[in-house]
Amino acid sequence: MAARSGVTRREILTGAAGAAAAASLGGFASCFPGVGGKWPDGGPDAPSEADAAPAPACEPLDAGIEDQPTPVEGISTVVDVQRDDSLLQVETDSGKKLEVQAAVVQAMIDTALAALAGGADNPWPLLLPGYAPGMRIGLKVNCLNPKLPTSPAVVRAVIASLVGKLGVAPSAIVVWDRRLDELKNAGKYTEKDLQGAQLLGTVNSTSDSSGPGYTAPCRSVEGVAPRVSRILTELTDLTINLPVLKSHGVSGVTGALKNIYGVIDNPADYHKNLPTAMPVLYRLPPIYRSFKLTIVDALQAVTLKDTQDPPDATPKRIFAATDPLALDRYALDLVNQLRATRSAKPLSGPLLGWLDRGYELGLGTKTYNLVTL
Repeated sequence: MAARSGVTRREILTGAAGAAAAASLGGFASCFPGVGGKWPDGGPDAPSEADAAPAPACEPLDAGIEDQPTPVEGISTVVDVQRDDSLLQVETDSGKKLEVQAAVVQAMIDTALAALAGGADNPWPLLLPGYAPGMRIGLKVNCLNPKLPTSPAVVRAVIASLVGKLGVAPSAIVVWDRRLDELKNAGKYTEKDLQGAQLLGTVNSTSDSSGPGYTAPCRSVEGVAPRVSRILTELTDLTINLPVLKSHGVSGVTGALKNIYGVIDNPADYHKNLPTAMPVLYRLPPIYRSFKLTIVDALQAVTLKDTQDPPDATPKRIFAATDPLALDRYALDLVNQLRATRSAKPLSGPLLGWLDRGYELGLGTKTYNLVTL
């Protein structure tokens, strides 16, 4: 299906402009027991350390990253592609439902990647400059919310592009998240979606700790040492971040930075101190070195409630950036725009300090150039 024609507009938005669109997070809960805030050792049904496979030794988590990071100056590009025909109402035996149109999503992904690479026919050498033949590529999805996982159509489109344009063998692509049962029950990625790619959870479920598992803890963050998924450290070389657009009671939004909470084993330890902890977690070398590109699934979104709630908006968008901080600033602005259409207060407040802390740590820029297609 051909891409919808339209006018491209470019906007320069600053961190100050984003802040001006913001207000309080006051209506949200501070933790999410219903979705498993700590994994794998955070509840009565979680596997014990004794049951878990021995974690391998890992390199120090501060190896290869400067201790004195500097802010990144300049403006980063965020590309947003919207198509009204990406979601259509279809009749089913149980009534009408919204159905994602895979062919349209493929066109949206191709358009977004090409625009982000300056119009290149093959965007991948520019978007994944460290790639070499034989490298393994991870697609870090988000299946925490069974009502709104990263869409199978988005996963299918990214895999098709990597295979068709970069020449990656399907078997060298790993679609993954913290738990395999969530990938199967929430994500529902079929063989047609995966196209020969692997589907892996760091562990299989709360009651089955088998799987690749986590590294041994190597560096303390805010007084607690996280363990990092071995899918990231040993089974893949580069990672494409594929979060879903959601409002979030602690971070304000789920985007590039928040999606890495599914990479570590103890995310609940970093909720109360999220404004300072989350940027430091993203800057841990295994994460910082691997995550090269973020593509946000905003076909549907949660904008009024919390990360585990059903979608309440249909933005019908895909947006992408190589700068995680610029992308997250746009994600916040977009959620606030969508909230405004429902007369809901915009999101802001002290908890959004992770954006400024991320800038101080050199994760990205304070401003973004928005390209809409």
